[in-house]
Amino acid sequence: MAQMGSGACALPWPTPEDRRRACSAFCDHIAAGFSIDSFPGADRKTLRYYAEQFPEDFPAEQLEAAARRGLLEWERIGKAGSQGELPKFNASAWALNMKNRAGWRDRSELESWNILAGPDDAGRLEALKPRSSNEIALGVMALLTAKDLPGDDDGSGNTDQNH
Repeated sequence: MAQMGSGACALPWPTPEDRRRACSAFCDHIAAGFSIDSFPGADRKTLRYYAEQFPEDFPAEQLEAAARRGLLEWERIGKAGSQGELPKFNASAWALNMKNRAGWRDRSELESWNILAGPDDAGRLEALKPRSSNEIALGVMALLTAKDLPGDDDGSGNTDQNH
């Protein structure tokens, strides 16, 4: 933003009409699938300032709709590419782009199986996870040596009488 003589920042879009035009241009940019950072009219910080200070000229609903259209644009590219409609489509580059652009990530096996009902299930399902030979050997050793320990009534092998 340009500086005025007194040290205050000059607003690039001083009138409501200017702000509405800027918002429309920004929304067109985002809806075309481009990033916020590549908008030629202003940087991310300036856009955020305007969205916060002038919500009537930068309506959240309009900004969100543009973001959804931009994501749809990238998903259309992925769909067309995966169906063989785009020559030289690079699925790995597209997937990395979507991870960075849309927050996509690889799912764990448990998420893929869709068996998690809540956060507590992850701990319970940890027992179902395949174990390495080392982990199995340590578990067997723990079981074998547990019978050599003096036990208490709860069968835990804990000899601490103050538990």
